[in-house]
Amino acid sequence: MSPVNVYHCQRCIAPLEVPPGSRTIVCRYCGTHNELQRAVSPGPPGPSGAAPRPAAAPTRTSAAILLGVAIAIAMLVSIAVLASRGARVPKPFRGPLELEWSNERKFVVKSDDALHGDVAIYEGTYQITFHGFPEGTRWKVGEKSGRIESAIYDIIKLDNVEGQLGRVPVARYRDTLLGPKAKLEIELPSGQAASIELRQVDAAMSVLSVLDRVKNGPVLFEGEPKQENDLSSVLLLETASMKLFGQAVLLQDVDLVAITRRLPEIKGRKTCTGYKDRAGEPLADLTIRFKETEATVLDRRTGAVVQKKVFPPDEECPMFRFSIGDDREREQDSYPPTRDIESWLSSLVQR
Repeated sequence: MSPVNVYHCQRCIAPLEVPPGSRTIVCRYCGTHNELQRAVSPGPPGPSGAAPRPAAAPTRTSAAILLGVAIAIAMLVSIAVLASRGARVPKPFRGPLELEWSNERKFVVKSDDALHGDVAIYEGTYQITFHGFPEGTRWKVGEKSGRIESAIYDIIKLDNVEGQLGRVPVARYRDTLLGPKAKLEIELPSGQAASIELRQVDAAMSVLSVLDRVKNGPVLFEGEPKQENDLSSVLLLETASMKLFGQAVLLQDVDLVAITRRLPEIKGRKTCTGYKDRAGEPLADLTIRFKETEATVLDRRTGAVVQKKVFPPDEECPMFRFSIGDDREREQDSYPPTRDIESWLSSLVQR
């Protein structure tokens, strides 16, 4: 079995399980795309022409000792990494069991905030993630109940709210709250019990992921009225947002969905210079790879392709360079020509 590294979401601090070699992972709680920092590259080779000196072959006894030392070091490193990622060894809970909300998505145990829970809507399902609660803790929400299986974290999927997305206002899709209006009851293995009223949360990332399914077929909302397809509105899906062209009040009123993708072929390169870090020190030049962008407009209710167009790359140098720590890309793809794409989509909408 391949080992799994434990990271945390850059937005909501939820745990992320990342198979070795992965660079990007979408948070299952809030939908954030997390870019993982590259591993540090090996140091420079020795002087040219100087071949590394072969080591003497160890005996079987020394090899066994070295193997044991390596395993011990690996275990210590693993423990250190887990500690640095925020993992903790569960300990018996001794304080009074009272729950309170610390923010709009997180509730905590007052006497020990290491025991907490997060609520979110992920891919259309309202869920609770318990962190630090003892294994065997029982939970109940309305007619649903169960037990926590892990003291590190456990995810409980409660209600599928996808059927309600069609009635979400397009202009307020980030502010519309969904989820059960119910009480969460928990009981520790020790018998201590507490409860808290669950909070509804926004379904913004689920809205985007559901609409993105139009690439594979129709996206129909529960209870939406049957009507003639027209070109009165088109919704452009972006990485973590969307933009409407035309008239549509609710998501079920949207006629067309536009999706863009950068084509893989490199059409040219350009060197951009003059960047500085926060201290004012010069940064290395940045090479821009010119790539075209393909925009596809699909009928939301049928999944059929209505229009498709390829746009040339934006050849301007970016104003800023972004990096994580010392991990700076020396090359990056050109930005999509956003203004040209939006102008084209606007022209498609019937006035």
